[in-house]
Amino acid sequence: MSRGTKKRLLISVTIVISILFPSVTNFTPAQATSLVWQSTTEPESPWVVVNKQRPLYPIKYIPKDLVAPQFGSLNANPYGRKLRKEASTAAYKLATAMKAAGKGSLIIQSAYRSYTEQSTIHDRQVKRYGKKAGEALAARPGYSEHQTGWAMDVSARGQGCQIRVCFGQTKAGLWLAANAYKYGFIIRYPNFATPTTGYQYEPWHLRYVGVGLARVMHDDDVHTLEKFFGLPAAPNY
Repeated sequence: MSRGTKKRLLISVTIVISILFPSVTNFTPAQATSLVWQSTTEPESPWVVVNKQRPLYPIKYIPKDLVAPQFGSLNANPYGRKLRKEASTAAYKLATAMKAAGKGSLIIQSAYRSYTEQSTIHDRQVKRYGKKAGEALAARPGYSEHQTGWAMDVSARGQGCQIRVCFGQTKAGLWLAANAYKYGFIIRYPNFATPTTGYQYEPWHLRYVGVGLARVMHDDDVHTLEKFFGLPAAPNY
């Protein structure tokens, strides 16, 4: 392929991306060709968008390649610590880098949850806080990212604030917010995005989307998958 042909191809790809994803304003040709396009509807895809308006299909989907990352505490966890294989490998790299940076030891509090497990959590939160408040904390079964195997809730040993907003101000939480994208993770429910995502700020909830997409979102200061893909906000079911 000649240099001129390659340049025209890169420009064409960039134009297509700007049409499909208008929220991305600084997409370079190099970034365009670094991404392998994935489905936003198929649960097997790391780009699948699951929210209160976009349930999983099939609704009782079960991933086929769940693997427990080989790091952190092996303490009992009623919801499991497994992730999809690709995400599990990335989580290991993330945990290794965080520890090397002196920001603490990463612990997975929760990762993959089955439809049945999510139903139990949802019902408990609704019973405790009422339907509206409970569903701002826990997804309905079939509507949870945890069921995809691409998401995990994390903490750091000895830093407190487990599954609490204050985790975002711990040294681990601050490091993750600044560096998780390098390993393919995003903070899926960022601060001030509840009208879009339907969930309160969850600095502990990391979603794997792949290094390419995570880096582009970071570089373009796009914080939600809904905005990146031009999808409707999902504040309610």
